[in-house]
Amino acid sequence: MPNFSDPTVHTQRCTLRPWRMDDASQLSTIANSRDISWNTSYKFPYPFDLQAAQRFIAFNTTDTGVGTWQFAIMLGSTLIGGCGATRGTDVQSHTAVIGYWLGVEYWGQGIATEVLEALVTYMRDETDIEQLSATGYCWNPASERVLTKNGFIKEGVRKGVVKKWDKTTDLWIYGKLLR
Repeated sequence: MPNFSDPTVHTQRCTLRPWRMDDASQLSTIANSRDISWNTSYKFPYPFDLQAAQRFIAFNTTDTGVGTWQFAIMLGSTLIGGCGATRGTDVQSHTAVIGYWLGVEYWGQGIATEVLEALVTYMRDETDIEQLSATGYCWNPASERVLTKNGFIKEGVRKGVVKKWDKTTDLWIYGKLLR
């Protein structure tokens, strides 16, 4: 496997590159959205201040290239989101869970679909990961479309297991074989 010290992945419009601590200021601005937090886990807080950005970057730059592959999504020199994968453990160490998010002003433009395609290709070609999985909240059909456009198959639905800000919904579970 190649060294993850500085991989750069290009899409038609964006560049994916490893997170850097100097991204914290831009990250705290673009990620500080209740709408983004609504569609992510509690690890992605709202409000998303500079300290949250620094914690996020520190977490996403640990174990890179072995257990995590986390990318900042850049549009030119502007940070617009993030994506990545985290390796499974134990008997699932040949798998990874993927995730992605974009700043609200970049929603609905096909960027997430484009970015996920590049992430899947990277994971297939540059890592030993054999299977990817993803989850989505049933109140976010746009994320489901991004997954299905990239060949992910719905493997199941867990009823009522997501509870965020006193709202409960189902959790979609998706998978994609790479090898």
